[in-house]
Parts: sequence; C-alpha cells; structure tokens
Amino acid sequence: MQTLTKKSLFWDAINVDSHKNEKFIIDRILNYGDESDFRWAREIYGDKKVSKTVMESRVLDDKSLSFWCQYFKLDKNKCLKNQSAKKRSWFWKR
Repeated sequence: MQTLTKKSLFWDAINVDSHKNEKFIIDRILNYGDESDFRWAREIYGDKKVSKTVMESRVLDDKSLSFWCQYFKLDKNKCLKNQSAKKRSWFWKR
C-alpha cells in the first residue's frame, strides 16, 4: 500500500481507493511509477487488468505507451487508436 501514498504519483489526489480508482492508479503507475510500483500494480490488479489499461488508456505519454506495448506484446496501432488527439492549445496557434 506504500505505492498509494507516494506524492510523486498522486500529487493531486487526496483519497485514492485501490478499488474505486484502479484505472487512475494504473495510469499513474505506468506513466510515473518505478519498478516497485509496477510490481505492486501487478500483484493487486494482475497482468490482464494492467495490459487492458495500456490498451484503453487515453493519458499515457508516447514514450510510456510505446514501452508498455512492447512489454506486454500489444499491437501498438491498437493502443494508439485509443489515445486522445493531442491538440495544441489555442494560445499557441498562429
């Protein structure tokens, strides 16, 4: 449970419930966690749930998505299909 108290993972969350917030937790671990956090996620949620989160996630950065697709031997095109369009802010448009 030490993973759930890490400020480096959950800097903006006050109460994180491992059952109610499982997708949020897995996304954060996949983006910002270390090896022990990943082992914890696999113990609690299992490989099937974690790999499904990789496939369905809309918040994984490109580098993390690429790594986890390779790790779980997932089709990267299917993973990319679920990524939200990364649009520039109107502030940066010319």
